[in-house]
Amino acid sequence: MIFEKHEDHCFRSCSGHSYVRKNWLGSIVFPFSALLQQSEFSDQIDVLERAHIFAKNCKAVFPNRRITTTVFNHDGIQILVTRYIKALNPPQQLLDIFLRDSNATLDLIAHFVSLIPLMPDLDENDGFDIWMTSERCISLAIGNKEEHAILLCNFFLYFGKKALVLLGTSILEGRVAYVLTHETDEYLLWNPLTGQCHRQFDPFCPLQSVDCLFDDGNVWFNIQQNSTPMAVYFDYSKESFWKQLLPKNFQGTQVQSIQIAGFPIQMPYTNVQTVIDAMYQTGIHSSEYPQTEFALAVYIHPYPNNILSVWVYLASLTRRQ
Repeated sequence: MIFEKHEDHCFRSCSGHSYVRKNWLGSIVFPFSALLQQSEFSDQIDVLERAHIFAKNCKAVFPNRRITTTVFNHDGIQILVTRYIKALNPPQQLLDIFLRDSNATLDLIAHFVSLIPLMPDLDENDGFDIWMTSERCISLAIGNKEEHAILLCNFFLYFGKKALVLLGTSILEGRVAYVLTHETDEYLLWNPLTGQCHRQFDPFCPLQSVDCLFDDGNVWFNIQQNSTPMAVYFDYSKESFWKQLLPKNFQGTQVQSIQIAGFPIQMPYTNVQTVIDAMYQTGIHSSEYPQTEFALAVYIHPYPNNILSVWVYLASLTRRQ
């Protein structure tokens, strides 16, 4: 409530006054998480319905091929699989080993992901899939086949690779999730459970069927008659070979990824400036989005003779409108 006093310039016998005064009447607090979930639900309900119809139609054509368009996150909310894909930086310790050999770095990262213990699938029928984020997969040191593939794909995207998650079947492992990367003149198939990389025409590749692909923007279902890797045409822009979930430039998927970008830095303590320089060197602060939020935590572990080990935890979260 606001009161203000105004003077007019008429005769004194007919003067008028009005008052506006600010009074605090109270406030209402809405939890941000609740608003976010409601916004996501209203924005995505049409997309989720489209995804359900898309998966049903694909199964009608090729019943034996895998198609996954939506899953449940750890909060029990149904979301598109595309929201799990985002470029994430691997642990700095891995990046420091091969500073000038990018191929060796990729092999090392694939080996690192393969060391994460495998959690068996609870449901083999695509009835109720629950996927963790890459951050939770690393923090819990466990993940299913799809979570391994998503983590490896996100690491590859950090290096500028054209990477997608591939769902299919393997002769040795049954239902599998691989990572497909498009190099200059060939496609590579990465097994995140073993760290092995196979060329498309490698006769020793255990992948038996290529069923669907997804990245951060779309899902593609393989409608080619022959689904073996050697026979598949991987150019998913060709609608005669791949059926896509969402049309080009579809606005309904412009939502933020559910991954959180972050990592720990461990280093010996010499002085504060050295720690600050190490954080700047990560480049995590260089965000082109003005509404990026950051989190920082520091832990110092003492050792004998005044030797200190510093742990710095950094994280950034960006909402894309």
